[in-house]
Amino acid sequence: MDNTKMVHIRLPKNIIAQMEQLLKSLTMSRNEFIVRAVVEKVNREIRLRGLRETRGVLGPEDVPEWTEVPGADWVRKVRGEDGEPPVWAT
Repeated sequence: MDNTKMVHIRLPKNIIAQMEQLLKSLTMSRNEFIVRAVVEKVNREIRLRGLRETRGVLGPEDVPEWTEVPGADWVRKVRGEDGEPPVWAT
């Protein structure tokens, strides 16, 4: 059984023209391009919602090392000498 559903959408003509021009150089169909774009946008909105909902959950008392150094310096400290993020224990 197919897990897709057909939907009808209207797009501005100039957006369609830009998309068609771009698709000439890509190796994907119009449908695949639109699906990827929608998936990307949905994922971004879900992440943003999560960030908004958890904003301010941690205070200075929860993570005191965050207050020891300015933000950019803290990131450099966590990344270490090689500039790579650490592998977090899971």
